[in-house]
Amino acid sequence: MTIVEHLDELRSRIIRVGIAFVAVVVVAWFFRVPVFNWLLAPAERLGGQLNFTGVTGAIMTDIKITLYVGLMLTLPWALYQAWAFVVPAVGEVGRAFTYTLVTLASLLFLAGAAFAYYFVLPFAMNFLIGWGGDRFQPIITGDAYLSFVMRFLLAFGIAFEVPAATYVGAKLGLITAPTLRRFRRHAIIVNAVVAAVLTPAEPFSMIMMMIPLTLLYEVSILIARYVNPVTEGPLPERFPGDEERA
Repeated sequence: MTIVEHLDELRSRIIRVGIAFVAVVVVAWFFRVPVFNWLLAPAERLGGQLNFTGVTGAIMTDIKITLYVGLMLTLPWALYQAWAFVVPAVGEVGRAFTYTLVTLASLLFLAGAAFAYYFVLPFAMNFLIGWGGDRFQPIITGDAYLSFVMRFLLAFGIAFEVPAATYVGAKLGLITAPTLRRFRRHAIIVNAVVAAVLTPAEPFSMIMMMIPLTLLYEVSILIARYVNPVTEGPLPERFPGDEERA
C-alpha cells in the first residue's frame, strides 16, 4: 500500500470509531441521570448532591457524563480498529489472536475501572472530602467532581492493561519471561512512580494501585512464559560455526 492508501485506511477506521462514539453518546444521553447517581455514590459525605457556579454548569456536566460514557464504551471498538490498522506491519497473526487481544484488553480495562470504583474510590473520596473535619465546608462542583472521578477510573483502567501489552509483546517475540523476571525489581519502582502520579495525593490510593500493578506484572510473566516459551540457561561454551571459522 502507498502512503495515500494508508492514510485513506486510517481515515476510514477513525470514521468508524467516530460513528460508534456518537451513537453511544446519543444513547448515553437518555441515561445521564442514572449514570450521574452511580458516579456520585462513592462520595457518601456529599449527600447525593453537587453544586455548579455558572449558568451552564449543570448542562455541561451532563454533556461531559455522556462523553465519558461514550469514551469508555467505545474503547473495545477503538482498540480493534487500531490493531487492525497496525497488524499488517507486524505480519500475519490471525483473527483468533486479534479477538483474544481485544477481549483481553477490554476486560482488563473494565476490571481496572471496577476495582477503582468499588474498592479505592469510596475510601479516597471520604478521606479527601473529610480531611480537616469541621474546619472546612466542602463546596464541590459537578464539573470538578466528574473530572476527578473519570480520570481516576481511566487511570486504573489503563494501568490494568499491562497483561494485554505483555501478550502482544510476547506474541511478537519482543518480550520473554526471563527478561521480565530480570527486571522485576525495576518494575516495582516504576509501579510505585506510576501509582503516585495517577492517584490523588494520599498514600492509601497509591498503595491500592501499586499492589494490583505488581500482581499484574507477575501475571504478565506467566503470560509471556505461556505465549513465548523461552528456556533460560547458561550460554554454550561454543557456538555453531566456531569450528568452521577456526
